[in-house]
Amino acid sequence: MRIPPTLSVAAVLVLVLAWGEAASAADRLFTAYNTWFEHPERVYSTNYQKGNLLPAGSEVKDVSRSSRRLEFTDVKLNIKFSYEFVGRHHPGVTAEQWMDRFLTTRDFAALSKGLTASEMKAVKDGRIRVGMSKKAVILSAGYPPETATASTRLDTWKYWRDRFRNYLVKFEDGKVVSSEQ
Repeated sequence: MRIPPTLSVAAVLVLVLAWGEAASAADRLFTAYNTWFEHPERVYSTNYQKGNLLPAGSEVKDVSRSSRRLEFTDVKLNIKFSYEFVGRHHPGVTAEQWMDRFLTTRDFAALSKGLTASEMKAVKDGRIRVGMSKKAVILSAGYPPETATASTRLDTWKYWRDRFRNYLVKFEDGKVVSSEQ
């Protein structure tokens, strides 16, 4: 059976357009968890929790990576951010691994799938509340710096408010039982 040339051209055009849309959707990147910043041109991977909140699931563009720096523009705010990887705060994690963990192709709806309504509210507020799952805490406060919390499988996580003050989050059976936030 012979396919008419106009039909085969139309089929190729449909495939090219479909692939282009799939590629552009896959190229969209989002922040994987909340981060705080005082000055967007100098934000640390340590994620000191003071200043303004850049929400989890924020779409980013113009991404540039180097050995110690991740730069991007937030699509909604139209602000350029520059994150510096602080290796001594992340022993065992490379800058590339940190960057891959920080940016994701999943938007907020996908990141927060399965969270309760109270977890969603806490995440949007950048808060940690009793009863939250580890997944919700990571979305709300990011990964705890590995220098103080060797693994998220542990039941006590240590976060930093700033360079001099920190707080603990304690879990039992994967849920927050206390938070000093």
